[in-house]
Amino acid sequence: MAFKKTTVLDSLHVMNSTIIKIIGGLMVMMALIFLFPATYAYWVGEDMSIFLLPVPFLLIIGSLLFLLNGPSEDFSTVNGVFLVIIVWLVLFALGSIPYLMAGLTPLNSIFESVSGFTTTGSSTISDVTVMPQSLMVWRSMTQWIGGIAVVLIFIYILPMFGMGRTFFSNELEGSGSSQLSIKLRNAASSFIQVYVGLTLVNLALLLICNASFCDALCLSLTTISTGGLIVSNSSLVEMNIWVQIVTIVFMFIGGTNFYLHFKAIYGKNLKAYTSNREFRYILLWFTTMAVIVFLIMEWPKLSAFDINAGEMATDFKNAVFTVVSLGTTTGSAVFDFTEYPVTITLILIVLMLIGASAGSTSGGIKFSRMRVVLKFFNNTMKNVLHPNAVYSVSIDGENVDEKRVITAVSITLLYFLTMFFTMIVLLSQGIDWQDSLGLAAGMISNTGVGFGEYGPLGSFDTLSDPIKVFLMFMMWVGRLEITLALVVFTRTFWEDVGHSIRSNHIANRRNHRRE
Repeated sequence: MAFKKTTVLDSLHVMNSTIIKIIGGLMVMMALIFLFPATYAYWVGEDMSIFLLPVPFLLIIGSLLFLLNGPSEDFSTVNGVFLVIIVWLVLFALGSIPYLMAGLTPLNSIFESVSGFTTTGSSTISDVTVMPQSLMVWRSMTQWIGGIAVVLIFIYILPMFGMGRTFFSNELEGSGSSQLSIKLRNAASSFIQVYVGLTLVNLALLLICNASFCDALCLSLTTISTGGLIVSNSSLVEMNIWVQIVTIVFMFIGGTNFYLHFKAIYGKNLKAYTSNREFRYILLWFTTMAVIVFLIMEWPKLSAFDINAGEMATDFKNAVFTVVSLGTTTGSAVFDFTEYPVTITLILIVLMLIGASAGSTSGGIKFSRMRVVLKFFNNTMKNVLHPNAVYSVSIDGENVDEKRVITAVSITLLYFLTMFFTMIVLLSQGIDWQDSLGLAAGMISNTGVGFGEYGPLGSFDTLSDPIKVFLMFMMWVGRLEITLALVVFTRTFWEDVGHSIRSNHIANRRNHRRE
């Protein structure tokens, strides 16, 4: 007779549900994370209760959910998509608790949480200087967690239950990552260490550059995650030039494919950057756009031979910062770029929508997809001249799978259609066209800033409650790269979810009978 080997934890399982088990683990994890801002609050003499009061409840409930549930016997693709949705919603809800306990309204608390975890970086807090420092540290932490969430949850936790990376290829696919052959769990652990290491290096450099500890901590958490929110009403305008330069570098690092960081640091191969074509193209793209923005801004002075070397150097630094900030969808600012001419505004919107590398923390369409789309359209033009010819999309010497081409084109079109829809909704609510365009682009790309009244120095608190709810939804849609979010609204998805729930219920009943 064969006996099934069981563990102590297996004996505690009363039902099998991967989704509930992971939610329980997430609650425990959030309870432990709350201890960090609570410790900071104690250190600076602030009220710790806004972080500590939820901890016992989360630990008890989360532990019970985790221990009493085993993995589902049949975890399908639809379960994976449903899990992604639920995990984000739970993060949003739990992350809002400190804001709510600090006195923010329920809606504004949820808005801050959604904005943080999606690394959008918009805020309804008009004056952060009157808020507890520890709460602002928490706000920065939510962005840091949101930036690493794909690695931490989708690549590390899910493989424990037998799920591979294919469910989340939209987030992870990027130039140079197709040859990743090491075990997912080991890769995820290494990616997390790289993320933490880069954050600590950023923190150290900011402290060396004379930033206060609170500013350096919040800035390091929100730069590598391309989130953009810090303890300031004026972003980085009042920071010294060295802090701004360090931030430029780490915004670019945050917008770089993390697989390249992995190869460079763990593979001890710094040539991984220079040998990667997408990395070089993005560097060239940002440099070119910064020069164009600078020349458009300075042309009146240049044409009149009114040249001041010091002012021009500052203006060029501001142009580079703005291009990298919006191009990586960070949304930080060293001056109010809403003062730029309309031509530059349109350039910045294009930068926001395209974003940086796939496999990075930035939002937007992603540069790798745009390369595929441009190649596809180029082949379409060739077919007009040579109808009988067959052209394949080739990137970096490798043919791109047709499915990936269709996905890239579809997502790109959906981004523009979704932005257009968002803009129409905002216009219908009485917001002028410039603010509507800026908000639409800022939300769907997770950049978090718009133009006009809702630029880098503005506040979202003046928006009506229905618009805030709508913008939260668009942040979430943008973070899930549109297709994963929109599939939730299809009938087929919910039919598959219902079928999966019934199947899991039947399996649980069958297991109980065996016992």
